[in-house]
Order: sequence, then structure tokens, then C-alpha cells
Amino acid sequence: MAARKAAFLALPEATRKAIQEALVWLGLYVGVDDGEFGKRTHDAILAFQASAKAPADGALSAPLLNALLAAGQKAREAAGFQVVSDPKTGAKIGAPLKLLNPRAGARLDFASNADADLAALYTRLSAATPIRKIAYKAIKPDAFFVVSGQEGPVKFYTRFDRNPAGTPPIRGFTFAYPAAQTAALDRVAIAIGNSFEPFPGLGAAPAASPGAGAAAPPAPTAPSPAATALIVAPDKALTALKADECPNPTVAGKPARIEQTDAATGLAMLGGNFVANSGAPRLGSPTQDLIILGFSGPRLAASSASFASEEARPIVTAALDKSAGGAPAFDRTGALVGLVAPLPGEPERVVGVALASPHPLITSDALRVFLGVNESPSEQGAPLSAGDIAAREKNALVAVFCPK
Repeated sequence: MAARKAAFLALPEATRKAIQEALVWLGLYVGVDDGEFGKRTHDAILAFQASAKAPADGALSAPLLNALLAAGQKAREAAGFQVVSDPKTGAKIGAPLKLLNPRAGARLDFASNADADLAALYTRLSAATPIRKIAYKAIKPDAFFVVSGQEGPVKFYTRFDRNPAGTPPIRGFTFAYPAAQTAALDRVAIAIGNSFEPFPGLGAAPAASPGAGAAAPPAPTAPSPAATALIVAPDKALTALKADECPNPTVAGKPARIEQTDAATGLAMLGGNFVANSGAPRLGSPTQDLIILGFSGPRLAASSASFASEEARPIVTAALDKSAGGAPAFDRTGALVGLVAPLPGEPERVVGVALASPHPLITSDALRVFLGVNESPSEQGAPLSAGDIAAREKNALVAVFCPK
């Protein structure tokens, strides 16, 4: 369980949340898509693996992750699920537009409450009556509450949130649907609840007051890394990038030098103020099941990858951002078996998450030539989880930026 948790948490946060959202849409996960890993997420992943007739190891390979995201997206589209804004309150919510009609029988209602007493509203709405049965109720004082149940032939899911800014004090919604459609629509209710933004303006910059000068321009977004580099010796980091597109690389805000390149493979050795936390990497040969450690925005992510040789070209299939060019690939014993070649552009995405696709791999044979080492592939060690490998290597990986 600990190894599965570490592997899950090594994924990019957007990917973790998208996994949970897809599992909700498949009716396998009842919970918040917060990107955290607990028993519900673990059991839902195992249930999906069982439905896909995949090994029940709790880890999502690149092809299995693609299949999960595609299945979740198909279910979303079948419901016509889109984020909409309520014109009266400004609240945002995911609405199953294809289900909100008299024929389908589902209804989505927004509500505001001028009374700031969230607990009193919770007590009133969670009270059972002879015809109103409460199946689930929970409150987080001074934050929100959820109540679900059935009233006659209609099931309902209600949520209200308190405004931390004070005004308006409370906003919420109720999703009501025929009890006869419980199997299909319970999951939709969870998805709606997870999408709810009762006060989307919170945290935004305040509007300029009348007579004030023009509003300040928005703060610039932080640049994304251009590549990933592996520290292989003191002041030396190995990466893969096109030198002519990055003549003045930087790492951690400091200039780095391109000291050696190989135009045929895209390999580049950077010089700079890098501190090696271990010796030279142990080299191995690619196996079918690999782990790639590359940057996804500012965060280091561990991605499962499958290796194959297509027309004598070594290929890894993995969900990688463009900044994963130069990312090291490890076998399951932690041996370095190659680097991802420079990536030409951003990947195709579903609900904001990169899809797995084939990428060229610069294998350990090319690394040996470039580094000038003659060692043979090392003997295999004990198997490691993706989380173990990520924890061991995280301090040896740096993000490379290419200022314009």
C-alpha cells in the first residue's frame, strides 16, 4: 500500500485529480477529486484494473491511464457535462446538460441563503420525515455541508458552502433525479459536487475603485522548463535538447554552459553549479516496463512507460510534457537505461492531462559513448517502486530553462 501511494503521489497533481474524476464517472470512486491517495482511490484503481482485465497491482501503466481517461471523458460527454455559471449568483458548476430536461427527469437548482448560520440550515435540510429519507449527511463547520437521500420517487444531492469573505453568506445547489436511475446518476451527482465553485471570485484582485488609475496588469506566469537534466558528476548535468534553440540555458535562475553536444542524438552536457548527491549513475539496458522522471511544469513527476523498438528505433510510450525532454528512464531496479530525446511540442491532452504517446529514447549505449564509459550493463538489483526511484533521484534532477 505504501509503495502504491508513493507511486500515485509521484504523478503530476493534474493527472492524479483527472484519474479520480474519471473513476467517479465510471462509478468506481465516491469521493473528492483532491489528488490525494487513500483507501477509496486505491480500491477504485483496483476495480478499474479488474474491469480492464489488467494485473491488479494498483499502478496505472501509460496505456491503462489513457484507457481510463478516455472512458471517463466518454461518460462525461454522454451526460453533456459542462461547467456553467449561474447568472444570478455567479457560482460555477458542472452541469449534465443532456440530462436536465423533462424527459430525463433530472434538475439542477442553485440557491443562496441570507442567513449565515450554516449549522442551522444543515439541521433543517438533514432532518428526516416520513417521506424524506436521509442516506448521507456530513458537515464541516464554518465551511460546507452535504446531504443526500430520497424524497418519494426522487433522489437528491444537496451541498451548501459558507463564504469565507462573508457576503453573500451561503451558496449551494441541489441535484434531483429519478430514483429509478440511481445506478447511472449517483456518479453524476458526485461529479457535480466535485465541480462546484460557489464563490469563484475569491482570491481575485479587487476591482479598481472609481477614479483610481488603470488596474495593474496581471502578474506574469512563471515560465515552464524547456527540458530535464540529470546530475551525473559535480557541476555536470546530462540532458537532451537542441543547442541552437537554447544557446543560454539556466538552471535554478543561474546561467549554465553547454559544454558538449551530440547532434545525432540531441544529448548535451551542461556545466554549472550542480551538486552531485551520489556517484555516477548505474547503467542498464531497457526493459519493457520503465519509469521516467521528468518535469511537468515546476514539479518533478514520475511516469510509467513501456519500451519497444519500432523499425530499429527505441521508443517509450508515456504521458510526458514537453519539459520531459532529457528526462532519465530507469528500469524497475533503478538502473539508468536512457534519456528521453528532445520533444518537439506539447502533447495531446484530455481534460488537461497529457495522453501517453510514443517518444524516441536515447538508450544507454549512446550514453556510454557520450560519457566515455565502457562498463557493461550492470546486474539487476532488487525491484523498486516508482515512488522509491523518485525519492532516490529527486535531488539529482534539475529543470533547464531557455530564456528568450
